[in-house]
Amino acid sequence: MNKLATFFRESGTARFFIPAGIILIIFGAILFFTSGKTANYVEIESTVSRVELFEDAHTDDQGEQVDATYKSYVKFTVDNKEYETELGIGPKRNQGDKIKVFYNPSNPSEITQSKGVLLPIIITCAGIISTIVGIISASKAINRYKKMKAQEEGWSNGK
Repeated sequence: MNKLATFFRESGTARFFIPAGIILIIFGAILFFTSGKTANYVEIESTVSRVELFEDAHTDDQGEQVDATYKSYVKFTVDNKEYETELGIGPKRNQGDKIKVFYNPSNPSEITQSKGVLLPIIITCAGIISTIVGIISASKAINRYKKMKAQEEGWSNGK
């Protein structure tokens, strides 16, 4: 039982950083894959055409104030054809606000507000660093355990 407790105490850092790193790498890869789909999207200025209340402001179970959220729609014109598309759910926007969006040239009704790959790269790098830190920590914990085991054997042999 004491050996198990020692293992958990010595490997705590590794047990956190390795799974966290793997999760970040997977999340970064998913973001990178989805941002790759928007690489050819074209930037255009759109106008907020309408705003609908999505959720009223309220107080949650922990007593925290939650702001109201709204569903916004934008209009823009591509090849002399006007499109109105849902922008998404977020803070209140005012009708007539100008917003840059990116649209899919093969289907202009598909839009996004960002198309960069910087965030997926940062998240993936953080995952790689976290995994490396975890592996180094695990290696040091194993070496400490081996030294402790050798010292215990020396004590039992009277050295």
